[in-house]
Amino acid sequence: MVRRSVVTLSQSLLQPALTVDNNEHKQAERELRKALEFAEGIISAIPDVLFEVDEDGRYLQVWTRNPELLAQQKEMLLGKTVNDVLAPDQAAIAMEALREAGREGIADGRCICISLPNGETRWFELSVAKRSSAGSTTTLLALSRDITERKRAEEATNSIRTQLLSVLQTMPDMVWVKNMDGVYLLCNHAFEQLTGKAESEVVGKTDFDLFAPERARYFRDTDKEAAETGGILVGEEWVVSEENGQSVLLETRKVPVMDAGGEIVGVLGVARDVTELNVSRQKIHQMAFYDPLTSLPNRALFNDRLRQMITSDGSLGRRAGVMLIDIDHFKAVNDTMGHPVGDDLLCQAGGRLNASVRGYDTVARLGGDEFAILLPDISQGDDLGRIANNILDKFRERFLLGGQEVFVSCSVGIALYPNDSADANDLVKYADSAMYLAKRSGRNSFRFYSKDLTASAEERMRLESDLRRAIERGELELHYQPKVLLDSGAIVGCEALLRWRHPEIGMIPPARFIPVAEDTGLIVELGRWVLREACQTAAELNADSRSLHKVAVNLSVKQFQSAGLVRSIAEILGETGCRAEWVEIEITESLLLDQKDETLQAMSELRSMGFSIAIDDFGTGYSALNYLARFPIDTLKIDRSFINSTDRRNEELVKAILSIARCLGQNVVAEGVETAEQAAFLVANGCGTAQGFLYSKAVPKADIIALWLRSPESGVNLGEMRFCG
Repeated sequence: MVRRSVVTLSQSLLQPALTVDNNEHKQAERELRKALEFAEGIISAIPDVLFEVDEDGRYLQVWTRNPELLAQQKEMLLGKTVNDVLAPDQAAIAMEALREAGREGIADGRCICISLPNGETRWFELSVAKRSSAGSTTTLLALSRDITERKRAEEATNSIRTQLLSVLQTMPDMVWVKNMDGVYLLCNHAFEQLTGKAESEVVGKTDFDLFAPERARYFRDTDKEAAETGGILVGEEWVVSEENGQSVLLETRKVPVMDAGGEIVGVLGVARDVTELNVSRQKIHQMAFYDPLTSLPNRALFNDRLRQMITSDGSLGRRAGVMLIDIDHFKAVNDTMGHPVGDDLLCQAGGRLNASVRGYDTVARLGGDEFAILLPDISQGDDLGRIANNILDKFRERFLLGGQEVFVSCSVGIALYPNDSADANDLVKYADSAMYLAKRSGRNSFRFYSKDLTASAEERMRLESDLRRAIERGELELHYQPKVLLDSGAIVGCEALLRWRHPEIGMIPPARFIPVAEDTGLIVELGRWVLREACQTAAELNADSRSLHKVAVNLSVKQFQSAGLVRSIAEILGETGCRAEWVEIEITESLLLDQKDETLQAMSELRSMGFSIAIDDFGTGYSALNYLARFPIDTLKIDRSFINSTDRRNEELVKAILSIARCLGQNVVAEGVETAEQAAFLVANGCGTAQGFLYSKAVPKADIIALWLRSPESGVNLGEMRFCG
């Protein structure tokens, strides 16, 4: 049976048209035998199933080396039709292939699913060819190839693809794929929102169909760049959302898509909306490098630009300038008008500074009321002076603050690169020194840096460092200048004056170190030490009770502003055994202007303890007559500038002060009396007490005690002795 089948197949494959005569019969048999052997070899070599069927789909013959792939046993198949063997839907597919092959001569690419006797379901791909036999009979050869594994792989791939597409649709990021012609192959829902078009409207289109020409060309160029580089191309692109018409910043990543052979066939793109992130980045940058109040560059950005300026102008051999600007008396505005008004002043000041300089200069706020300006590419130093004058002129115009007209000036310090220094830190330091020189010179002015300023600043730093250790090293001492009665020359008291005997420099005058102590806050600690020493001396001078000797002690503004002043003074009295009536506390007029209520309360408490209170250097500060009546003041000390002056107007001022004091029942002490003529003038106009070189300079503690013991009760008169050394 099998051999006969092979013969039939051989005839079908070879289709011989032989006319064999009797003489050639044997030769034909030999050739046919060879053909049969060849056909059997082909059939045993292929793993597929080969069927011969008629036009009705009836199985005429079956060839296979794998009978387990048949829907039924071969003997049962023969004579049956496709409709008898296969499921109706699969039979319909097979019959459609047979009919197409009958019409066209061939049909392929049809896939059918067959249930095998062992219960397994497998997929087969059909390829059908039309075969004409002798006579009018037409049969068809159908090759059935098992593609189950391929089908399962395709299904797995399709399942994964479906899952991926589902994930892509839920992603907030935009995803798309384009071929090398720029045609969209797929996109997700986020991309649909961006374009305002459904995926069906996007797929098959190009960027030129979806976006403006300029934007489309940009997208196309970046696609080509990604394909050419072969890696991930990252960039940021601004687009307009079709959903709401707003500009959206996209962070895009594009990567080439390759086929199995490694050839680039398209571009995959992913984009994320980073608009809010960009806003946050800008806010962080603003916070890091700009002043929140004035929106000017802050110190960090100023320093960075300063270094860039030095590098740039240095390489080109150009000069540059650094200015530091400080608003004069800013604290007074802040304290009297309030911090919101102070902030408004800073903002207006920043605007005026910007209006005073060139467009490429940098105006920065370093903190508080301190501003700085970078001025690159300066032709000559005069340019800096001209710009500084512009700034001063701008500040001469009125400021409208809190509905009031306020006039505020500023002080400007200037350093020049590279003349003064090529170091960024030095330039700032030198400009700062110059600015403080402008302040010391009367404010509302500008000054250039000089070497002397640096030397002065370095000396100040050394003094500050040494002053912090002066107390513990025992370098400080008090000297006492006697106060005498003008009519008799008798000593009635003295003023305690601080001196610093530096181990290397020697005796340092108060004018050099007191300002340092006040600026650094050391004055509070120094003041406490001075008060303790003065109280100890007062206790010794009044020990025998022969007569009252008052020791005057200066208290600074910062001491009055420190907490617990009255309690601290009471403790010192207890420690030294001093009585309050032996001490006179001297204050400056400026104290009466600051914190009036707190000052009045502290002075009243000290007065109630027994201290007398004097105003030192009267007439040189912000004198206000109502303070003399309001505050508990016992003594006015006329400043030496009035006593030592030859101006007749100053003499009249002295007379006026003496007259006011008499009316208010206050004592008067004239400071700086150096000549007998000055003493005579004071006596003639009713001044009772004086101190000065006419009587004695300030002397150490041992000397003041000795002078006190030799005072008029012992026949000693300083007015006659002229003790000066």
